Amino acid sequence: MEPVYLRALESDDLERTHKWHNDHRMYNIMGGTFHYVSRATEEEWLRKKQAYSPQEVSLAICLTETSQHIGNIYLRAIDWIARHAELQIWIGEPDQRSRGYGYAAISLFLKYAFDTLGLRRIYLYVLEGNPSIRLYEKCGFIVEGKLRKHAFIGGEFKDFFIMGLCVDDNA
Repeated sequence: MEPVYLRALESDDLERTHKWHNDHRMYNIMGGTFHYVSRATEEEWLRKKQAYSPQEVSLAICLTETSQHIGNIYLRAIDWIARHAELQIWIGEPDQRSRGYGYAAISLFLKYAFDTLGLRRIYLYVLEGNPSIRLYEKCGFIVEGKLRKHAFIGGEFKDFFIMGLCVDDNA
């Protein structure tokens, strides 16, 4: 049995996602610019993520044992001609990080992306030095390139890696 399952985002997820989007520590790890998010803005964001989009899939990551919602996983910028998309994952609950849940969620999502959606390549961007690089490598992603001085974090410019995985990489 898988330790996590994926499900659609629901309106009941609002309090959790609002808390996670206001956690400035996560943005330092992920490489984004932190902005405070109002409840109204979060409600609008969640409404958009719940709506059908041909360019995006947004799902909640939940623990199988307790159904606790611990994070979200996304396919963004889906290109149906080139058959690729960008993967993003966010384990929002700090006490649930580094426990193998990210690996399990990515594995489930890759199976969905490749087998159900018929995508051929998944890529992601990750801040150089982010410990998640090992997770992505464990899932089969390889470093394909570097975006030099791509983010401004903590008063300095930092590099991002582009990592990718093709459906037939491990065939």
